[in-house]
Amino acid sequence: MKNRTTTGKIFAFMGIFIFALGFAFNRDLGIIDTLEPYSSLSIPLIAIGIISLISSNFFKKKK
Repeated sequence: MKNRTTTGKIFAFMGIFIFALGFAFNRDLGIIDTLEPYSSLSIPLIAIGIISLISSNFFKKKK
């Protein structure tokens, strides 16, 4: 994480947090038995988390 800009670090930590929420809310994969509205949000949360983690790789400091 040393060679990331502040924006890249924010995207990375936000992506990890969003991915973890989506993983926890999923009934098949997660660790929490959740209600239906939260369970239906799990796949989009996982996808958004992965996309933000991938996009954080494009914010690198110039050497």
